[in-house]
Parts: sequence; C-alpha cells; structure tokens
Amino acid sequence: MFHRLALLLLALVMSLAALGMPVPAAATARPNAVPGELLVRLRPGVALASDGSPQWTRLWTGTTRLGSQLIAIGAHAATPIARTIPVYRLQLAPNTDLIAAAAQLAADPAVVYAEPNYQRKLARVPNDAVYPQQWALPVIQAPEAWDITTGGAIVVAVVDTGVDRGHPDLAGKVLPGYNVFAGNNDANDDNGHGTAVAGLIAAHGNNGAGIAGLCWGCQILPVKALSSGGMGNDAGVAEGIRWAADNGARVINLSLGGSDESQTLHEAVQYALDKGIVVVAASGNERATDNKPNYPAAYPEVVAVGATAPGDGLTGFSNTGDYVDLAAPGVGLWTTLPGDSYGPPNGTSFSSPYVAGAAALVLTLRSDLGWYDVGCILEATADDRGTPGKDPEYGYGRLNVLRAVQLASNYTGCPLATPPPTPAPTPVPAPAPVTGNAPPAFAPIAPPTLSAKVRFFPETGHSLRGEFLRYWTAQGGLRIFGYPISEEYSENGQDGRAYTVQYFERHRFEFHPENAPPYNVLLSRIGDAVLQATGRDWFTFPKTGDTPGCLAFPTTGQSICGVFLSYWRANGLEFDRVAGKSYAENLALFGQPISPPQSEEIAPGVVVTVQWFERARFEDHGAGRVLLGLLGNTLTSARGWR
Repeated sequence: MFHRLALLLLALVMSLAALGMPVPAAATARPNAVPGELLVRLRPGVALASDGSPQWTRLWTGTTRLGSQLIAIGAHAATPIARTIPVYRLQLAPNTDLIAAAAQLAADPAVVYAEPNYQRKLARVPNDAVYPQQWALPVIQAPEAWDITTGGAIVVAVVDTGVDRGHPDLAGKVLPGYNVFAGNNDANDDNGHGTAVAGLIAAHGNNGAGIAGLCWGCQILPVKALSSGGMGNDAGVAEGIRWAADNGARVINLSLGGSDESQTLHEAVQYALDKGIVVVAASGNERATDNKPNYPAAYPEVVAVGATAPGDGLTGFSNTGDYVDLAAPGVGLWTTLPGDSYGPPNGTSFSSPYVAGAAALVLTLRSDLGWYDVGCILEATADDRGTPGKDPEYGYGRLNVLRAVQLASNYTGCPLATPPPTPAPTPVPAPAPVTGNAPPAFAPIAPPTLSAKVRFFPETGHSLRGEFLRYWTAQGGLRIFGYPISEEYSENGQDGRAYTVQYFERHRFEFHPENAPPYNVLLSRIGDAVLQATGRDWFTFPKTGDTPGCLAFPTTGQSICGVFLSYWRANGLEFDRVAGKSYAENLALFGQPISPPQSEEIAPGVVVTVQWFERARFEDHGAGRVLLGLLGNTLTSARGWR
C-alpha cells in the first residue's frame, strides 16, 4: 500500500510540473552548488535573445511560454557557455531554491534539462607525510571517495594480535578492548600485525604526519585473539568475534585463518551476522603451496578478500577459489607498526582491512544497512579484473571505494541479487483448517555448497538465499522472523495466484518480482490466518475502542497499550532510511491489532497475556519482556504439515 502511495505522490508531482506550476522542492541544492545559478540546455531551434536582453519573451522561436517561466523563477541574465549547442548559465537571486527552480524549468517542452551549477575541486589528498608512498589509496579511488565521506564513528573490530593504542596515528581511536587469553581488557599488541591492520583501516588522515587510514572517523575495537607469535585457536577467535559483536562492532576484520573448517567458528560468525555486522576476512597466502580454502573467509556470508599488486595483477601468494569475493591491494602497504613506527607489510592480511574500512565508509552513509547489503555494495562496485564477471581469482573485482560510497548514497536494493527460483506452481488450499502431507519443501535439506551465497540453518535443516535472505537480514532476522522451516516453493496467495513463498517460525514471505525492493517481499496476514486455521474469528473478539493513553485503531475497534504499545513502536520494517521506526514502518511489520489483550495458553501449562495482530501475536512474558508468537509453526501444524 505504501508503495502505491509513493507512486501516487510521484504522479501528482509530475502532473504539477506538466502544468508549469511550481513544484515543492524535496530538498534545496547541495552546499557545493553555486548560489543563484542554473545551467539550462534548450532544444534545437530554441535560444535566448542574442543581445543579452533580459526580455525573456524575445526568443528566436517566437514562443513566449519559456519566457514566462524564466520571469517566474526570477532569472535576470543568461550567458551562453557552448558554441554549437544552446546551453546557458542563468543568473537568479542568490537565495533561490535551485532544485525547485530547475524542476520548474525542466517541465517546459523547450528545455532539455535544467540543473544547479555545481562546483568541482581536486580530489581530497591528505597531507600525511607517508601518503605519497601509499600507492594503493589512489588505485582504489580513496581520495575521490573522501570528497563524499571520510568516515563517521563506525566501530571496526580488529580480531588479531591486539593494537598499539599509544601509536600517534591511532591516538584517541582505539576503544577499550578484550584479551581472550587473559580474560581482561589488555588488548595491547605484542606482535605488530594487529597494529598494521588497524592503521590501514583508521589511522588519522590529513594530520600532517604518518599515513592515512581509509576511514578517518572510524574507531578501532581491539580484540587480542592471537599470541605474540601470531597463533590462536577457534575457541579464542570465536570468543573474540562474539565479544566484538556484543560490544558495538559494526564491522569485524579477520586477517587470520586456516584450512580446517570449524562449526564453532562459523557459528560465531553467524552470531555476528544476526546482529547485522559485516564480517571481512583474508583469503589466505598459500596459493603457491596447497591453495586450500581459508576459513573463516570461505564461509559464504563472509566477504573474502584476495591481494593485488601494483598494476592490479593478483599476487602469487593470494589464495584463489570460488569463495573469494573481492581483491584489494596487498603489497607494500605502508601502515602503522608498534613503537610509533611505520612499515610496508605484504599479504592478504592487509588487503582485508581496506575492504573493512570501505565497509565502514558505506555504513557512515547508510547506517541502516545490514551485512548482506553492505557486502553487495562492495561487490557490485568493484572494478572487474581477470575473467569477466565473478571469477576465482578476483571474485567480483578489485575494490573501488569511490563507486562503493556513490552506490551507498542511492542504494535501494542489491543489483547483484537474482530472484528466488520459481518452480512449477503447486496449488495448495487457502488458509483454512486442513490436514494432510506437508509440501516437499518442508523436508530438511543437506547443507548447500559453500560457494553459493546461501545461509544454512542446521537448527531446522533449511536455507535462505536471494531476495528472501536479503529481506530477512535487513528487516530483523531471527529476532523478528525466526528460523526458516521450509525451503522456497510455489503456493497460492490470497488472490489465488501462485507465488514463491517460504515459511519461518514466526512468518511467511511471499515474493512479488513486479515490485521494487523492499516491496518485492511481502508478509502475509499470518495472525489472521492462524486464527482462521484454528477455528477462531477475530470479528467476535471484544472491542477495546479508544482507550486513554493508548493507540487506537478505529478500523478494527482495538487499541494498543502498555508494554505492547512500547514494543509495537520500537519495531518495524525499514523503508525510510531514518533512524527509529515510524508509524508506517510499525504498521508494515505487524499490521493492526485484531484482539484486545487476553490470557491464552500458548503451550501446555504456559498461560500469558497476548494480543493478536494482522501479522503477529504479542506475548507478555513479564518484566517488560514481549515476545512474538511462533505463528509460522502454529499455522503449519494446524494444516498437518508439522
């Protein structure tokens, strides 16, 4: 519904423009626009008076409509800026809303385009003493990206040998950390590796000394999980990942690895992913020996990074394989070292932090994005190298930070995402009490191959992929939807048409490829469906009406109050990219209340206060703790499928 409303508003704006009426500006021109100036290109055969006269009605075509438009926006002078095409620089009052004025002119049939006269400048080059030796930063277009953002207070965890917090190029950037060996916050570096990684990510930029990190505004969260000899184990690394996830990290860099797969390590990575954290890891340096997959980089959810040399050739040491997602410079990268010094280490260990820093820049611009979308932005904007398309050496290509932050600013959905596969339609009954065999999609599957961008859940034996994975991750994950309890399959919707669907412990997704993200995944009215499937009719429930201090819904005759209202307001789908949840976002996730608060037995011997919604059931478990009912489980059980 909200998508349709947006389209109607857009149509209204376009209609106003077509009528030549002033269009309210969504925003004024950016600060780098020249005040009071527009650039206008006219259609062939149309030109302004050649004598510079302000009498705009004197057009060579003899028309007067454009003249009235120019008068309306307050234009008082025009200068041609090209000899062969009719492009003019218009002078307006300095305080003119340039976006609105440009929109009004662009609606005229005689105008090809109208736009503010934006200023340009040299790409931002820091004055750090060692910057001229940092060859990699211009290659990945960091200076141009810094014109857009130099980073905000995004926390990047470095799970490594620790970090030298006393290094002058890291002063004030290193947060209190954690030492998995000692169980305390002494995360000082006794090796040098972690300090080198941290400098590439977030060393002070443009401070006249040392090097420039990629994300100048970022903070480093040091986690010492490797010894002075650079060794650690899965228990310690997993503990460090979980600690970082619980202590504010938005990005975790893992410049470590080994060829043995570990469920303990993978579960720790998944723990971080469930919190929306981007996990980046080095692909490994064993190409010349066994070139085995390197874990944790080889886990499909992790952004795996290989190393390039000057000239963009892949280094001879960088591991390759289908799991590699990106490449980044990894040779002679000057960075911070313990003892207030600097040096140029080599290895995929130092390619990974550039990608972690780029992820932090993306999050600076779009803090609402989760790990899947950030990874997609980095992959979709990489400079393709090697074999065209994704390949085992470069993955999607060599990191391009400028293109990444540009896409982040306008991101509406993953351009790499492919719609979930749609099998032949298999009609199923409408949501009413039925019994029978479950569709084959409810049978547990074997874990998929690691080369696929798939999330597998051993807890239920089911997987998530494609747009459903993106949506699940971006809109709340386990906390809101629970584990998947089926694979994707075709099922009839309420309109009688077949759609690709997937069931979760608390919900049901329905794929609508005709809609743009995030509206291409819709949530079913599972609260209403469960009540119907269990022989109950919400129309017969008592009505609370408009209760003082509560939020009333006249359509259903119910109100939301107390802890349920607090929970409803705190949660919702993410559509507007604004911090916090709006009424529309709350409504989109839960729908309207369709019952009053009432006591129900939700499990044998477990009686709690619940309230039913179109798409959920709230459960009050005391002490302000509200949980969502497992309505996906309930609905499929009522149908005899579980």
